[in-house]
This record gives sequence, C-alpha cells and structure tokens, in this order.
Amino acid sequence: NFSCDVDIFKNGNDILVRFYDKCREQSEEQITNLVIVEPGFGYMCLKFKGNDRLLSGWLDKNIFFQEDMVKSAIAFVESLSPLSAGAYLPHHIDLILRDSYVEYNGEY
Repeated sequence: NFSCDVDIFKNGNDILVRFYDKCREQSEEQITNLVIVEPGFGYMCLKFKGNDRLLSGWLDKNIFFQEDMVKSAIAFVESLSPLSAGAYLPHHIDLILRDSYVEYNGEY
C-alpha cells in the first residue's frame, strides 16, 4: 500500500535509482532566496563489475519501515535491467534514521 516517485539514472549498464515524493520538491519558480532541498527517501545503485552484479544503497527507515517494502524496492531496481534476470545479486541496503543535517542556502 505504498508508492513513491523515482528518478532513474543510467551510466552504461549501471543504474542509480532515487526514491522520493515529487510533491515535496520545489518547482523551478519556487527556487528563490531560501531553498530547502528535499533529500528524498533513499538511493539504490545497481553496479556491474564484469560478470558480477552488486546492489547497494540506503533507504529512510521512517518511510521503508517494513521488510516487505525494502524487498519491493530491491525487486523494482533489479527489474530495471534485463542483465539481472536470474543472476546472483548480493546486496547491502542501509536503513537510516535521520538525526541531523547540514544545509547551505546561500544566505549564511
């Protein structure tokens, strides 16, 4: 019962996926003096090293709070490349809880 927006970036066979909520991002017209940059819900990177594949990344534990949600995100990223079909694909996904942040908005 969960969905989010994704951006997909490709570099050769490698794929980077950003999970986020499009409604929380500023439009071009809203970018003025004070900008709060939305980091999104996480990233996953599917890397190809020769014949090997590796999946790594992080997800926000407040959003991906159930193991099935994490597994669904992994399955989604794997589905983006036909080279992943039936392949051994070790993965390491960190579940993070944000406790602080560093921000620069051009006014400090």
